[in-house]
Amino acid sequence: MSDTIYPIKLYIKHLPIAIMGGASILANLLTWGWLLWYIQPQDGFIFLHYNILFGVDYSGEWWRVLYLPLIGFLIFCVNAILAWLLFHKDKFIAQLLHAVSLFCQIFLFIIAQILIFLNV
Repeated sequence: MSDTIYPIKLYIKHLPIAIMGGASILANLLTWGWLLWYIQPQDGFIFLHYNILFGVDYSGEWWRVLYLPLIGFLIFCVNAILAWLLFHKDKFIAQLLHAVSLFCQIFLFIIAQILIFLNV
Protein backbone atom coordinates (compact mmCIF):
# COMPACT_ATOMS: atom_id res chain seq x y z
CA MET A 1 0.00 0.00 0.00
CA SER A 2 1.12 3.51 -0.65
CA ASP A 3 1.32 6.26 1.93
CA THR A 4 -0.72 8.71 -0.10
CA ILE A 5 -3.85 10.30 1.27
CA TYR A 6 -7.12 8.96 -0.07
CA PRO A 7 -8.92 11.48 -2.35
CA ILE A 8 -11.49 13.41 -0.33
CA LYS A 9 -14.15 13.29 -3.05
CA LEU A 10 -14.03 9.50 -3.20
CA TYR A 11 -13.97 9.31 0.60
CA ILE A 12 -17.13 11.38 0.95
CA LYS A 13 -18.91 9.34 -1.74
CA HIS A 14 -18.41 6.11 0.23
CA LEU A 15 -22.01 5.40 1.35
CA PRO A 16 -21.51 4.47 5.05
CA ILE A 17 -19.19 7.44 5.52
CA ALA A 18 -21.64 9.79 3.82
CA ILE A 19 -24.62 8.55 5.85
CA MET A 20 -22.90 8.62 9.24
CA GLY A 21 -21.07 11.88 8.52
CA GLY A 22 -24.24 13.57 7.32
CA ALA A 23 -26.22 12.29 10.29
CA SER A 24 -23.51 13.55 12.67
CA ILE A 25 -23.53 17.00 11.10
CA LEU A 26 -27.33 17.08 11.17
CA ALA A 27 -27.43 16.05 14.85
CA ASN A 28 -24.85 18.70 15.72
CA LEU A 29 -26.77 21.41 13.85
CA LEU A 30 -29.98 20.33 15.57
CA THR A 31 -28.24 20.58 18.94
CA TRP A 32 -27.02 24.10 18.15
CA GLY A 33 -30.45 25.17 16.93
CA TRP A 34 -32.31 23.54 19.80
CA LEU A 35 -30.14 25.21 22.43
CA LEU A 36 -30.15 28.63 20.77
CA TRP A 37 -33.92 28.50 20.32
CA TYR A 38 -34.78 27.70 23.93
CA ILE A 39 -31.87 29.14 25.94
CA GLN A 40 -32.09 32.89 25.43
CA PRO A 41 -29.37 35.35 26.49
CA GLN A 42 -30.05 36.40 30.07
CA ASP A 43 -28.34 38.11 33.00
CA GLY A 44 -28.94 35.39 35.58
CA PHE A 45 -27.38 31.99 35.92
CA ILE A 46 -28.84 28.84 34.39
CA PHE A 47 -28.48 25.22 35.44
CA LEU A 48 -25.65 23.46 33.64
CA HIS A 49 -25.44 20.12 35.45
CA TYR A 50 -27.91 18.02 37.38
CA ASN A 51 -27.05 15.14 39.68
CA ILE A 52 -29.77 12.71 40.71
CA LEU A 53 -28.43 12.54 44.28
CA PHE A 54 -27.73 16.22 44.95
CA GLY A 55 -29.85 18.03 42.38
CA VAL A 56 -28.34 20.98 40.52
CA ASP A 57 -24.65 21.13 41.32
CA TYR A 58 -23.32 23.43 38.59
CA SER A 59 -24.75 26.67 37.27
CA GLY A 60 -23.31 29.45 35.15
CA GLU A 61 -23.83 31.98 32.39
CA TRP A 62 -26.22 31.12 29.56
CA TRP A 63 -23.51 30.91 26.91
CA ARG A 64 -21.71 28.08 28.73
CA VAL A 65 -24.44 25.72 27.54
CA LEU A 66 -23.02 26.19 24.03
CA TYR A 67 -19.90 24.26 25.03
CA LEU A 68 -21.96 21.12 24.55
CA PRO A 69 -22.44 21.37 20.75
CA LEU A 70 -18.96 22.86 20.40
CA ILE A 71 -17.45 19.75 21.98
CA GLY A 72 -19.61 17.65 19.67
CA PHE A 73 -18.30 19.56 16.66
CA LEU A 74 -14.71 19.04 17.80
CA ILE A 75 -15.33 15.31 18.28
CA PHE A 76 -16.77 15.14 14.77
CA CYS A 77 -13.85 17.05 13.23
CA VAL A 78 -11.15 14.98 14.95
CA ASN A 79 -12.87 11.69 14.11
CA ALA A 80 -13.53 12.73 10.50
CA ILE A 81 -9.91 13.75 9.94
CA LEU A 82 -8.59 10.57 11.53
CA ALA A 83 -11.05 8.47 9.55
CA TRP A 84 -10.02 10.15 6.29
CA LEU A 85 -6.33 9.59 7.01
CA LEU A 86 -6.90 5.93 7.93
CA PHE A 87 -9.42 5.15 5.18
CA HIS A 88 -6.91 3.83 2.65
CA LYS A 89 -5.42 1.45 5.25
CA ASP A 90 -8.60 0.16 6.89
CA LYS A 91 -12.11 1.13 5.87
CA PHE A 92 -13.62 -0.48 8.98
CA ILE A 93 -11.70 1.80 11.35
CA ALA A 94 -12.86 4.83 9.38
CA GLN A 95 -16.47 3.67 9.58
CA LEU A 96 -16.06 2.93 13.28
CA LEU A 97 -14.76 6.44 13.92
CA HIS A 98 -17.77 7.92 12.14
CA ALA A 99 -20.10 5.63 14.09
CA VAL A 100 -18.53 6.78 17.37
CA SER A 101 -18.95 10.38 16.26
CA LEU A 102 -22.63 9.80 15.48
CA PHE A 103 -23.11 8.02 18.81
CA CYS A 104 -21.57 11.01 20.64
CA GLN A 105 -23.75 13.47 18.72
CA ILE A 106 -26.90 11.56 19.66
CA PHE A 107 -25.96 11.56 23.33
CA LEU A 108 -25.06 15.25 23.24
CA PHE A 109 -28.46 15.99 21.70
CA ILE A 110 -30.14 14.06 24.54
CA ILE A 111 -28.05 16.00 27.09
CA ALA A 112 -29.10 19.26 25.41
CA GLN A 113 -32.75 18.26 25.77
CA ILE A 114 -32.20 17.58 29.49
CA LEU A 115 -30.52 20.98 29.93
CA ILE A 116 -33.43 22.68 28.22
CA PHE A 117 -35.89 20.78 30.41
CA LEU A 118 -34.01 21.98 33.52
CA ASN A 119 -33.97 25.62 32.45
CA VAL A 120 -37.29 26.24 30.70
